[in-house]
Formats: sequence, structure tokens, C-alpha cells
Amino acid sequence: MLLPVPYYTSIIDSPVRRNIENQESGIQNFLQGDMEDNMLDVEVSPPDQPNTIPTLFVIEDSVVFNIVLHLVYDMPCGRYGPSIEVISNALQALPRYGLPSPGPTNEIWTVLLRQAEMDPLRVYSLGASHAVESVCMQSSEHTLQTSLSNLSEADAMTMGPIYLRRLFFLHLGRLEALKRILGPPPDTHADTIACTEVTQRAVKKAWKAGLAELLLAETPQATRVSSIVSAFGPIVNSTQCLACKEKIQERIADAVQAWGNVKKII
Repeated sequence: MLLPVPYYTSIIDSPVRRNIENQESGIQNFLQGDMEDNMLDVEVSPPDQPNTIPTLFVIEDSVVFNIVLHLVYDMPCGRYGPSIEVISNALQALPRYGLPSPGPTNEIWTVLLRQAEMDPLRVYSLGASHAVESVCMQSSEHTLQTSLSNLSEADAMTMGPIYLRRLFFLHLGRLEALKRILGPPPDTHADTIACTEVTQRAVKKAWKAGLAELLLAETPQATRVSSIVSAFGPIVNSTQCLACKEKIQERIADAVQAWGNVKKII
């Protein structure tokens, strides 16, 4: 049964009674207005005595329930700076009150995305669990900065098989692209008196060493252009052959351009 939440000004959450009137959680903003405005499916205890305020029983604490009410009435909640945990708990609470997930344009997703750099896998999993494509796409780039070995079983279950597969394909796809782009060494040139096949073989060996350095990094899928230049740039100065220098510089430039075109989001 739908009940007039805006009519009530006292909330009890087990095991502690919380007096909302003295909190700056913003809940009191919703406890005014027409009874017909209520959108929560909850049970309410009638007042014990005449002229007293009825009590609404909820299991969420005031911080979480504040966000729930903002979502219910489609009001901005960014000013409260809710943490990922608070947002997650608020989203989980909605079905308990017979309410749908907020739409993709709701401010809550923008608030969540602000924390993508801090905990990208958690943000991605929350967006995926509600099929909010924009959140998943934007946070997926931040996930490149962390290894998928850090993905918890809980987050994997939360995001579901489809978004989990897309995330793995992003990471593995970039790793394979890195190998493909940087694998071939610089082109060789015809032997000269100053630069023979033996000399050019040393260039290839140095190139393979640079590639190994990048692949052994903690997050090779997140390799930066500057890292590519740092790994292969010194090879240019390792040879006195002008033709070799030119080939190496061309190879680095081509690799940088190709790597920049590799997809960074799901």
C-alpha cells in the first residue's frame, strides 16, 4: 500500500532511533507536502497518542535513506557527496520499496562517476548492475589502470556476465593490440660498411627488450604513449647508423599512432 511519507517527520531504524529534525541529511525536505505525493511502498505505525507524529520504520540509516528519498522524488543529491557505498546501498534499497532503478539521466550516476578514478571496478559494476551504459563506458577506461585480478567475486557477480565479458574483452583486447603493434622490430636496410646485419641484429634485440619491459608492467593495457617513447627512444642513440636511427624513429612514430587508435572503452 502506498503511504504518505511526506507527512511523517520521524524515522526509526533498528536498533537506534534517529531524530531527523536535528540532522542535516536533508530528509526533512521531503517530510512536507501533499500526502498524494508519496511514492514509497512502506508500512507505517500510527501515532500512539493524539496530536503526535506517526513513525515510519526503515532498515536504512539516515544517510542512505536520504539518498533514497532524493532518488524517489528525482531531486539532486550531489551536494551530500555520497560515497560509493552509500550510493550502492541506496540503489539496493529501491526494490524493497517497490521502486525502479533511476534512469540513465539521473544525477546519481554523475555523482557515482566522479569516484571512478578512486574505485573504477566498483563504479563499473554498479553501473552494469543497472545497465547504465554511459556509466560503464566512462568508468571502463579508468579500469585500465588496475588489473582485473583485483576484481572481487562480489563485483563480478554484481556486474553480470554480459558486462563482465565486455570488460575482459577490453583489457585483453588492448593487451593483444599492444603486442601486435609493438611486436615487429624496426625495418632493416641493406648492409653497409658501417652497419652490417650483426649491428642491426643488436637493434632488434634492444627492441625486444623494450617490448618485454612494457608487457611486464603491472597494467600493460594502460600503457601510455610516454612509456612507449621511454622504452624505445634510447635505441635511437644506441647506434651510430643514420639509416637505423631513421628506421627506429619511424617505427616508434607508427607505433604511437596505432596505439592511440586502440579502443579505450567497452
